[in-house]
Amino acid sequence: MFSRIRALFGAPTARDLSFGLLEARQLTPLVKQEKWDQIGQIALSVTSDELSRLLDGICLTEQFNKQILPLAKDPEPEFARLVLGAWYLYQAWQARSGLLAKDVSKSQMEGFEHYLLLARGLLGGPFATPAFLCEARARLVRVEMGLSEPDHAMTAFHQSIAVDARKFWAYHHVFKLASPKWLGSEEELVGYIQSVEDDALRHTLWLMFLVEAYSDADLENESSALQRWYPAYQELLEEVLAQPQLPLSNTLVSIYANNNLAYLYHLVGEREKRNAILVALGGHFPPYPWDYFGIDAGSTVAMKAFQLAPARRP
Repeated sequence: MFSRIRALFGAPTARDLSFGLLEARQLTPLVKQEKWDQIGQIALSVTSDELSRLLDGICLTEQFNKQILPLAKDPEPEFARLVLGAWYLYQAWQARSGLLAKDVSKSQMEGFEHYLLLARGLLGGPFATPAFLCEARARLVRVEMGLSEPDHAMTAFHQSIAVDARKFWAYHHVFKLASPKWLGSEEELVGYIQSVEDDALRHTLWLMFLVEAYSDADLENESSALQRWYPAYQELLEEVLAQPQLPLSNTLVSIYANNNLAYLYHLVGEREKRNAILVALGGHFPPYPWDYFGIDAGSTVAMKAFQLAPARRP
């Protein structure tokens, strides 16, 4: 049960959240050598989605703390501000820990707010490069969410999607903001998803919605979760599962859609479909939805054990 509670807000174990981009672009040696100008030039050459994965691979881990910290001495270059802001945001959620709000200590909350304010100062600042502005504002949504400033979060969201109308992290973070786990409600979350115009993004958010609804039921009472969740969401579930599967690719929207789809197939007893997706993903497993259910997606052994396990049945 503690692993499920921790997963609501906690950070994932070490894994490659660039989903192969750091290796493909040979970026890890450059980070270790602190060749930030060179990395920044590469960042200017990649797609919007690749920029997100590049930063995730560098900043959402403890692996490169030693190389990132010196950027605070001279955070004037745009890319340095973007990296440092993304890293501060990650450190904020690390400081908070994975406990529920009522169990977070005063010192943990102070650390959370400290790093969020540092991140806000950088990610909310001016960026002349549109791609960097888009990325910064997408992550600022998560900062303002943590600071309980939904209006500021939505301002950041609109600034991000004004540059890239399909910026996954912008939509993802508003999903988290609107969810019952944070500042919203199920009604608000449904309304938000319905408002998303892009078909692939909206489909992904529905998949996430169904899995998160199950995780809420699971957290409340694990033994009866499936029996309560399935009849409550059966109509929506059948409608969503009837939609075409998003093509597998290295994009975040594809990765998140197919990971959540795999877990939904697990819940409805479709073991072969579940495993076919897991194999096809080729190890591209983000922290969620797996951390919600105490599954370490960064562990090959854990994911293999999950594939060997029987699927659930409503």
